[in-house]
Amino acid sequence: MKGKSVLVKGSFWSRIVNRFWVNSVVVPHNPLTELKLDLSRPIIYVLDQNSRSDLLALTKACAELALPDPYQSISIHNTELSAVIYLHNGYFFKKSSLKQEQSLYLAQYQQLLNLHQEHAELDIQLVPVTFFWGRNPGKENLRKAFSGHSNPSYFKKISLIIRTGKDHLVRFNAPISVRKLMDKNKGSKQQAYKLARVALHYFSTQQRSSRGPQIPDRKAMIKKVIASPMMQEMILQHCAETSEKEAVVRQQCHSYLEEISSNFSYRFLRFFRAFLSKVWHGIYQGIEVNHAQQVRDATQSGAEIIYMPCHRSHMDYLLLSYLLYSEGLMPPHIAAGVNLNFFPAGSVFRRSGAFFLRRSFKDDPLYAKVFKAYFAMLFKQGYPIEFFTEGGRSRTGRLLPAKTGLLAMSLQTFLEQPERNVIIVPVYIGYDHIMEVSTYMKELSGQKKEKESAWQVLGIIKKLRNFGRAFVNFGEPINLKHYLDQQQPKWRESPLSTQQFTAQVNHLATNVMQGINHATAVNALPLCSAILLANENGQLGKQRMLTLLQLHQQLLAYTAKSTDITYPEQAPELIYQQALAMHKFSELNHVVSCDHQQSTHLTYYRNTIIHVFALPSLISFGILKLADGKDKIDVQALITLLDELYTFVAAEYFLTPLKGTFKEVVLGLLEQFMERGIIRFDNDIITPIELPSLQVLSAHLHETRARYYCVLSLLQKDFEQSDLVLLEATKENLLDKSLEPFDAKVINVFIKQLDRNTLQQAHVEKLLTYLSIE
Repeated sequence: MKGKSVLVKGSFWSRIVNRFWVNSVVVPHNPLTELKLDLSRPIIYVLDQNSRSDLLALTKACAELALPDPYQSISIHNTELSAVIYLHNGYFFKKSSLKQEQSLYLAQYQQLLNLHQEHAELDIQLVPVTFFWGRNPGKENLRKAFSGHSNPSYFKKISLIIRTGKDHLVRFNAPISVRKLMDKNKGSKQQAYKLARVALHYFSTQQRSSRGPQIPDRKAMIKKVIASPMMQEMILQHCAETSEKEAVVRQQCHSYLEEISSNFSYRFLRFFRAFLSKVWHGIYQGIEVNHAQQVRDATQSGAEIIYMPCHRSHMDYLLLSYLLYSEGLMPPHIAAGVNLNFFPAGSVFRRSGAFFLRRSFKDDPLYAKVFKAYFAMLFKQGYPIEFFTEGGRSRTGRLLPAKTGLLAMSLQTFLEQPERNVIIVPVYIGYDHIMEVSTYMKELSGQKKEKESAWQVLGIIKKLRNFGRAFVNFGEPINLKHYLDQQQPKWRESPLSTQQFTAQVNHLATNVMQGINHATAVNALPLCSAILLANENGQLGKQRMLTLLQLHQQLLAYTAKSTDITYPEQAPELIYQQALAMHKFSELNHVVSCDHQQSTHLTYYRNTIIHVFALPSLISFGILKLADGKDKIDVQALITLLDELYTFVAAEYFLTPLKGTFKEVVLGLLEQFMERGIIRFDNDIITPIELPSLQVLSAHLHETRARYYCVLSLLQKDFEQSDLVLLEATKENLLDKSLEPFDAKVINVFIKQLDRNTLQQAHVEKLLTYLSIE
């Protein structure tokens, strides 16, 4: 390598700096599996700069990840190749000319191409590796020289290491197959140039994906929003409608923006991340993250990201931003309820990227327009954005129907600039323990919600202890362009009507909710909760618990083949012990049980995952119902029964559209039941064998079916009653009769699915027959 550097591999100073000063985070955390690297094929690392400090960090990362040492040359058919290709030479004062730099790496690329032409079996993997010494994107118009630029001099690199050695990111990227690139560009005389351009593209796009756009100065951002054509037009319109003076309206808009806008600070983010790291390690035994690579791939394409997670705890605000930063991604601007804008939390959230919104805009149309203008400005400038599509935290554990206000603003802003590449990422967040569950149960029983305050924060801090583990699964990204192309093919040619726009927002919201549940993280406590509550009186023998855990694991393994769900693969005993350690239920004399209060709390944890077992539960219910007094069941009779009920269950639990026909999916699960010894299945005839297991699986949706039965029974008595009267009557009938607290939103989903405009009395009778309690 040309040039000299203080950080020479193996030198005294390099070891000192590397050990005591440089603190590297490597993403992805397991590149072998996440990037599908093949160790049986040669790997050559592609670096942006010929920098020994970068190479030192790469060497250390490769040793920890069991990847080939970049210092070890590669021998291919008696040809020695360097394991590293640099795009830029290091320098002290003056950069090498572009021609000099190109001649070096183009010669290396051409050598690779020649070898591939001579040896048809050869397929070298080029792995671009990016190094970020600090990820401060800089303030708008105030970007520092070293803040994000590529190929700094040796002096600036040393300055970078001193200033940002504790904030160093090493990012491995998806391998480039030299063979595939050659096949794609057959006949081209400039294949080496094309190979170089691919590598250069990686480095240019990653600056934005990991650092993000420049941070807006809060005061400048407020002025920019007010000066925007959208706001100017809105101010004049408001003055005309209300006869208020323009200066007064402008001042009111400024006041609203002060209330709304974030005050994102990279320095604060770094400090707060270090603080949160200690908090997470203190209260969680681990944070498991899955499918982050597909988000990195989306940002690598230059897409602007909207994160839409489920919402179960105030911890969600902090956890997702912390993890995104740890995964090498820029933390988003977060839409937070104005109820969180209290001292000192409000300032912390605001400097972490939160912007605040009121629960309702109806009473203040001017505020609504100001908020929309601010949101549109964030969106158009390419900042990653996060908002909780349910609106508020789920009090029952299940996913709530979407609140579509912010999603509608996002779609409308995108339609105004359709050339932008915008991707929505559903996010599932789960926990072994949620500190607010006791509060949720009180609120559902009628107690007034306690207002957030500093005293409440102090109360939470006192409760901090071992909360088990947290889980974050990223769902399949939704590209807005591709989505609209499928749903509304002519959206580019003609604007969407109001009716079409509303329909697309609602459909997109449903897709996001399905995407969240499609990426569920099933963990120990919810799994044990589901099994325990499915047994009579909430108790069973420990050995029976372990047997049922194994059965559920087997069903999860089958489901995971066609979804993004994750589940614990350890031995049932270990899963059980993890759940027991959370002290949500007890074991005495090898009997596992829970008291009434515990069982009420366990419904919350069960509800976070129960949708994963929705169809197996329905199938078990159908088999038990049709088996009443019979030894053999015709599979078509079962499918007919299930087909009537599945629509309602799929809507309530946001189940993704089935891959294949309904009959094919049911038959696939029946095969699984047969392999587990639960049934015999031959020539379209089902014979139940293991009734206790069928009863447990069926019980997972017992309360769901009871709700449906209650609503339909009330309709049978008074078919003409209004939805509101029906809802109140259902509440009166179910209150204190169900273990699960009453939630009007869940009942409303079922009533809406009944489609009372076309519902016939005969259909009500038919559904009641299918749902009759075993």
